[in-house]
Amino acid sequence: MNELNGVVDDLLALVLVVEAGGFNAASMRHNIPVSRLSRRIASLEKRLGVSLLVRSSRRFRVTEIGERMVQHGLAIRAETRSALSVAQDALNEPAGHLRVSCPISMATSFVGGLCLEFVKRHPKVALTLDSTDGRPSPSSEAADLLIRPVIDTLPDSSMVSRKLGDFPYALVGTPALHESLGRPATPQALAALPGGCPAIGWTFSPHPSRWLLRGPGNAKAELDVKPRFTSDSLPQIHQAALAGIGIARLPLALCAADLEQGRLCLLAPGWAPPTISMYALYPSRRDLTLAGRQFLAMLAETTKPYLKT
Repeated sequence: MNELNGVVDDLLALVLVVEAGGFNAASMRHNIPVSRLSRRIASLEKRLGVSLLVRSSRRFRVTEIGERMVQHGLAIRAETRSALSVAQDALNEPAGHLRVSCPISMATSFVGGLCLEFVKRHPKVALTLDSTDGRPSPSSEAADLLIRPVIDTLPDSSMVSRKLGDFPYALVGTPALHESLGRPATPQALAALPGGCPAIGWTFSPHPSRWLLRGPGNAKAELDVKPRFTSDSLPQIHQAALAGIGIARLPLALCAADLEQGRLCLLAPGWAPPTISMYALYPSRRDLTLAGRQFLAMLAETTKPYLKT
């Protein structure tokens, strides 16, 4: 039994390192010394007689057999979490560790506050909130509950999905910028600006310098812009827009107060970037603990006003 326990611990260490993309990243994320992780994986490689990782100061790669061992480790972790979930549910009280992955704009606007409220209500829960730019990554995939933005349709996935809401976006800029550009009212007017359309790029979209806009009667237009500043963070883009750097694509929920108080204004009214839908993703209801289910219910209640029926 002790030998089996050692193998399980070694496999779980391998999963942590591969998910994080390296020993240092895994050490920082899980507060485990690099030396301990290294010993675990070296022990597993010695036991199996194969190399699981190719690592050097410049390179980190998982071997083919290493990938297969990772899948076994993931299965063991999933089954362990499922067993813990059964025990915790029997107590009828949320407990254990819950890891949530969320875009940084939502983390700073309201999800972070929800997390704090949740752990205050449920003192037996330890919650980790990972902020992302919204795109899939090894760290986000390791979460119990993923909150992910989607343009148009949700890609095929084996995960269970629950739509949280639809978040309209707008083209905004400062009134001074709007005035200096001659108050452009259409995408064509923006495209015809001398020197190009000054913009703030967002790397979440596949083409930060080419924007898709939708207008009256479901009309579509593509606008080539000239980014003066580009970021993967919507809060940073918001600050750049307030500084008058250029035109920005922002969620209305993020800039509503600025529009109401005149710090920002709409450009090309009637035209806007596509609405982005927000989904919660998780492996299965069986794998989602009581804490996860109750947090999801709390999240869905908060985003209910944004859900189109």
